[in-house]
Amino acid sequence: LRPRLKDSRKAMGQETMAGEQQTSSLSGGWLQYLDRSFQVSARGSNLQTEIRSGFISWMTMSYILVVNPVILGGADLENPVPAAQIMTATAISAAIGSLAVGILADAPLGLMPGMGLNAYFAFGICHAFEVSFGQAMSCCFVSGAMLLALALMGFCNWIVAKVLSDHLKKAITVAIGIFQALIGFQAMGLVVPSPDTLITIGNMSLSNGHLNLALAGFVLISAMLVNKVHGALILGMMAMSLCAWCTELSPPPSGVFSWPDFGGAFLIDFSAWTPGGPKFIGMLVGTVVMLFVALFDLAGVQFGLMGIAKLLKDGEVPRSKSIFSSAALGTMSGALLGTSPVIIANESSAGIVEGARTGLSACVVSFLFVVSAFMSPLLSSIPRVATSVPLVLIGAFMMAPCSGVDWDNLRAAIPSFLTITVVPFTYSIHNGIIAGILMDAFFAITGTVLKEAPVVSGAEPLLSSMSASPVSPVSSRMRTPHSVMAFGASEAVVREKAQQLLAELWRCQGAASTQEEMRLAMALESYLQLPSALEYF
Repeated sequence: LRPRLKDSRKAMGQETMAGEQQTSSLSGGWLQYLDRSFQVSARGSNLQTEIRSGFISWMTMSYILVVNPVILGGADLENPVPAAQIMTATAISAAIGSLAVGILADAPLGLMPGMGLNAYFAFGICHAFEVSFGQAMSCCFVSGAMLLALALMGFCNWIVAKVLSDHLKKAITVAIGIFQALIGFQAMGLVVPSPDTLITIGNMSLSNGHLNLALAGFVLISAMLVNKVHGALILGMMAMSLCAWCTELSPPPSGVFSWPDFGGAFLIDFSAWTPGGPKFIGMLVGTVVMLFVALFDLAGVQFGLMGIAKLLKDGEVPRSKSIFSSAALGTMSGALLGTSPVIIANESSAGIVEGARTGLSACVVSFLFVVSAFMSPLLSSIPRVATSVPLVLIGAFMMAPCSGVDWDNLRAAIPSFLTITVVPFTYSIHNGIIAGILMDAFFAITGTVLKEAPVVSGAEPLLSSMSASPVSPVSSRMRTPHSVMAFGASEAVVREKAQQLLAELWRCQGAASTQEEMRLAMALESYLQLPSALEYF
């Protein structure tokens, strides 16, 4: 009997070990499949890093679930769409777009309804053209279909290069950021209407609880952002929401989980597309503006983020066509569900900094957005004051391209300035874009006729400015923008640069110095020995 029991135990142990090995083999095979499919190891990453970075990307992107319903909820004043329905549409469209870009493009990018485009949807289409929420959604669907067609035909990058100059692309991003900040300041109560000056500062007394809470949240979130706390936006909104609920500034949530509300799905209405109808022109304008804004945003963001991830090949974005197509699919599905166009989230940079290099992180983002759709009771109860601060700070994130505009070159500065100022001052994104394009085209035509020099980005004249325009001794004394525009570069600045160049030439001088370098050094010495115009004053 004992030998039989011993043999049976041995057999059971072998079966258990075999089962564990089979389970381990299956899990290992699945992990190896993910690694091969997304080229995780080939790109110097690992599965743990991709999953962790995907979660961080979702944390920094998840504020859109709260902010988007606030903006889109006020699009149709006669028949407002409930926040829970917009939140569900936002979450599912972001999940679809992120999943598509992860699988089709294998890129570590998260997609979500774009900030700026949602404001244009609400104020630039619904309010400006007096159309319903469903009619405006038709513009989103058509713009997404057009983007998909252009992407499949390979025309997206070509159109961006031909229609917009580099400085105008940067100006559009900055203009949308300022416009977004203005909306945030209004939601905070910091900026209010004024019959005398159009706008003025709001009630700054201690009795204004909403504004004080917003200012405290602004300081808190700013501190976390400066110290690179991941998820600073969503953490700050959670802290502000808790304060608002505890102080009874806003009613607390009635629950945490619920089934997604798809009541906003299929509200899309194409009735305004009747040729010759009163709203037909508005539909066309709104569609074209959303198409080009999304196109330019997608082109710029994918290049920047893929550059941060060091995934560019020969200076180009690999599978760029698939990235455009993924955004188009997200936009079309979002229009059917009830949300604004989908673009690449700038916040994806947080995941990339954490190590995301493949589309697996984008798939993680997609999964987490699906989970978010079941948390609408909690997310929809977040007060508007808690969403106002991210709107302002997002505007700050979008200011970086401003440094890329050559403000010393009026050929680039005037169209850029026009775009940046017209958007917030007219409360219209497409007005600013059209103004910048028209001014850019005007300068291009007149520049061809008058044979003006073309814009050279990043050009910094050294001694050529001396011969290009006369230097007035008065401008050396009066260093104002007007004197610089009138008389050209300062002689002191030119002499300083000449000294720097001479010092560099003498530092590098040696046996390998050429005759041209020696002649240049002697010429610079002769120039610096001449008396300066300042000595006559």
